[in-house]
Amino acid sequence: MDISASRVAPRLSLAVFWLLLAGLAGCAALQDKSDYYRHSMSDFREDWRRPGILLFEATSSSQFPADTQAGEAARMKWLAAWMKQTRSCPAGWEVRSRAPIDASEVHVRRHDLRYELSCTDPAKGPAH
Repeated sequence: MDISASRVAPRLSLAVFWLLLAGLAGCAALQDKSDYYRHSMSDFREDWRRPGILLFEATSSSQFPADTQAGEAARMKWLAAWMKQTRSCPAGWEVRSRAPIDASEVHVRRHDLRYELSCTDPAKGPAH
């Protein structure tokens, strides 16, 4: 079976092109560190036990300390991005509570802060 170089070269070139393109796309995705931190250090979901309550859970760290303005500003930026991505609360939202998560609680991601949120009434206007 004779495979000619003229048939293999174009396919090989195309494969290399797609690998390079995928590599560049991966590098571009890593450039947005805030989105990386949002995905690795926080979660957002509805509370299935309490209709109308949304839960935002986050991990504090030396870079994003629990009780500093800078750390809280970063977490609020992550929350706003989650709201936009999930199209939740188009009229705005209200943080009802913020508390540490009990270390003994069974918790897969091991976040240490939990925010309870609710959507604002569209008639009242946006809170965020």
